[in-house]
Amino acid sequence: MEISNFESGIEQNQNNKDSEIKPTKRRYWKFIAGFLGIMVIAGAGFFVWNKYFSPQAKLERQTQENYQKYLNWQTNYEKAMKEDTYGGKTPEETLKMFIEALKKEDIGLASKYFVLETDTESPDYLTRKKWENYLQEISNKNLLQQMANDIEKDVKPLTKALNNKEFSYALFNEDGTVGISIDLKFNEYSGVWKIESL
Repeated sequence: MEISNFESGIEQNQNNKDSEIKPTKRRYWKFIAGFLGIMVIAGAGFFVWNKYFSPQAKLERQTQENYQKYLNWQTNYEKAMKEDTYGGKTPEETLKMFIEALKKEDIGLASKYFVLETDTESPDYLTRKKWENYLQEISNKNLLQQMANDIEKDVKPLTKALNNKEFSYALFNEDGTVGISIDLKFNEYSGVWKIESL
């Protein structure tokens, strides 16, 4: 009986040790899992902060947005300039085409010989609305024919072409001073000369 009690005592002692070890192992793994979970959440939070909310991330995002806006602006600008094909291969040719449109009193056509508005702040950006309105005012006063005749008869080159991109004509007053100057600019995208100012 004593041996049997002794053996059962040993067995019970062994069971107690096993039961003590099992909870300790479970707690250990729970601690490790919890610690790893906290590390993952902290790492994810750090990543999200750095990627989206940090000052550096905001600056990078703003820089990328500005660069994309610039690329869009450049694409639209170049497309408009390439499609702007009304004009001649020389300043004289463009001026003749403009005079012919004035004689026909075709404001729509005459305005197409002017450069596009390139001021991005203007509501008329990449249009010729300003020139259409100007020519319409002259038409309302019945002066388109007179304008065509004056330009055709009295215009003289004001400057020699110092470069291949700009050229000027002038209508001179009786005293020899410049009354009106007509400046032309070469559109490198479409290869034609356009009236820049009148």
